[in-house]
Amino acid sequence: MRLPIRYQFMLPLLGVAVASLVAIGIIDARLATQQTRTRIEQQLRGVVTVLTESSYPLTSTVLKQMGGLASADFVLTDGRGNVLASSSSLDFHGRRPDELTGKNAEDVTLGPPIEVSSKSYLHSSIWVRGRTQPAEPSVLHILFSQDEFNAAWRAAFLPPFLVGMATIASVALVVHLVAGRVSRVLAELGNDVQRLSRGDYSQLEQPSWDDETRDLATSINHTASQLAEYETELRRNERLQTVAMLGAGLAHEMRNAATGCRLALDLHAEECQEPHEDDSLEVARRQLALMENRLQQLLHLGRKPNDQTESCFDLAALVSESVALIQPAARHAGIQLDWSPPERDVTVQADAELLSQAIMNLLINALDAAAKGRTQGDRDGVVQVEVNQLGERSELIVADSGDGMQKVSGSDVFEPFVTDKPEGVGLGLAVARRVVESCGGQIGWNRSDGLTKFRIRLPLATAGVHHG
Repeated sequence: MRLPIRYQFMLPLLGVAVASLVAIGIIDARLATQQTRTRIEQQLRGVVTVLTESSYPLTSTVLKQMGGLASADFVLTDGRGNVLASSSSLDFHGRRPDELTGKNAEDVTLGPPIEVSSKSYLHSSIWVRGRTQPAEPSVLHILFSQDEFNAAWRAAFLPPFLVGMATIASVALVVHLVAGRVSRVLAELGNDVQRLSRGDYSQLEQPSWDDETRDLATSINHTASQLAEYETELRRNERLQTVAMLGAGLAHEMRNAATGCRLALDLHAEECQEPHEDDSLEVARRQLALMENRLQQLLHLGRKPNDQTESCFDLAALVSESVALIQPAARHAGIQLDWSPPERDVTVQADAELLSQAIMNLLINALDAAAKGRTQGDRDGVVQVEVNQLGERSELIVADSGDGMQKVSGSDVFEPFVTDKPEGVGLGLAVARRVVESCGGQIGWNRSDGLTKFRIRLPLATAGVHHG
C-alpha cells in the first residue's frame, strides 16, 4: 500500500503527540480533581469554623449569609433529623447523622454525593454544641452542589487541555506543510529522473531551500552530465566499431596489395644493375608505405586500449620517422617542412605503432591544408613540427599555414565522419584522438598567428624505465 511521505512524517508525530496529550490529560484531570476538592474543602472548613466557634445562634438567616460566602448550602438538624435552620428551602427532613459525621471543622470533607430536591450534592456533616432552644447537640450538614464542583473542575482542567490540543493542531499543520513541500520536491525530482531515463539529460532547476533536497538535485544534475558524456562516448565508439567492421576486410586486402607492390619495387631495384640518378623508386616505396599506414588506420579503429603493446621510446625519433615519410610529398607540393629534433630525448611510454599513426594523420592533414592554402592564395605553404618537454609531460605541435577548420568548431573536429574536406571521410583525427587518449594523453587544436596548431600532450615515461 502506497503511503505518501507527508503521512510518514505526520502519523508518527501525531501518534506521539496524541499519546502524550492523553497521558497529560489523565494526570491533569486527577490533579485538577484533587486541587479543586482541596480548595473547596479549605473554603468550607473556614466557613464552618466561623459557624461552630461563634456565639450567635445558627438561624436560617445566618446560614444563608455564610452559604453565600462558601457557595454551599447549610442545614442544621437535631439528632433525629428534624430541620432546625437552613440556608435554602431544600427538602432535608429525616436525615440522621451517620458514622461519617465529624466532630470539628477539620473533619469537613466533600463526601459521597446525595440527592436532595432532585439535585446532586457532595455531602458532609459535623456535630455542633447546643445553639438552639432547648439546648441540645445538633448536626450541621454541608451541601456543595455537584454542578458547582464540576464547573470548578472544568475551570482547572480545560485550559491546559485546550492548550495541548492547540499544540497538536499546530504541530500537525506545520508537519503537513513541511512534508508537503518535501513531497512536492521529491515528486519533481522523480519526474526529472524519469526524464533522464528517457534520454533527456538537460539540467533540472535547483530547489529554493538549501537542504538535502538541493543536494539530491545537484547529484541528479551531476549524474545527468555523466550520462550525457557516456552516451556521447558510446555513440562515438559505436561509429568507430562500425567503421572497423565494414573496413577491416577491405583494408586488409588493399594493404596486402600495397605490400605486394612495395616488394615488387624492392625486387626491381635489386635487379637494376645501373644506379639511377633520381630517387623515384625510393619515393614510390615511401608512398606505398604511406598507403599501408593509411590502410592500417582502418584495421586499428576497433582496437581496444587493453590490446595495445606499450613500450618506452623517444618521441622525437618517432616523429622523425613520420616526417621522413611525408618529406617527398612536401617537396612535390612545394611545402616548407620545418622540423628540428630537440637536443635531448623526450621519452614516453605508449604503443609506438598506434601513436605513429596518430602523428602521421596530423602531418598529412597539415600538409594538405598548407598545400590548399598555397594554391588559393599568394602565401607560402609551411608545416612546422616541434617536440618539447613541459614538466612531467611531453608536447608535440604540428602547425600549418592553411586556412584552418572553417566549417567545424571545437572538439567536433575529432568526431568520426566530421571533416571540411570534400574528398575526406573524417576518420584521421578521430583515430588520432582515440590513440592519444588510450595512451593517457590529450589532443587539441587552436588557431593563432595565422597558423592552425594541433597539440598532443603525453605523460613522460616513469623515471628509471629504459628504452624498449
